[in-house]
Amino acid sequence: MKRQGGLSLISTLIVGAFLMALLVLGFRLVPVYVEYFGVKKAFAGVVASTDASAPASAFRSAFSKYAYTNDIRSVDAQTISVSKDNGRVVLQVAYRREVSLFANVGLYFDFDIRSDN
Repeated sequence: MKRQGGLSLISTLIVGAFLMALLVLGFRLVPVYVEYFGVKKAFAGVVASTDASAPASAFRSAFSKYAYTNDIRSVDAQTISVSKDNGRVVLQVAYRREVSLFANVGLYFDFDIRSDN
């Protein structure tokens, strides 16, 4: 007789717990990166839609509108640096996002975004 192979009940539970942990981690990480790409998209939209000779406050105001419609909460318009490089407007922001996983365990994400990247 051949010996049957496969997962036992304990191994199935261990594999299931591991997959569940990966799923929870994914659910926590996806919104962080969705917001990151939203900020990049907002920067591109602000630079494209605002006149290069406009004051910095116009760029911040335009970003505030993009941030409101795209649910960007980690970046405030006042923290955005507006500068000009060879006649082109460059928006830059550096921010940290903290995500708690469970109890006292969490993840920190440091982002530095420029509009010319």
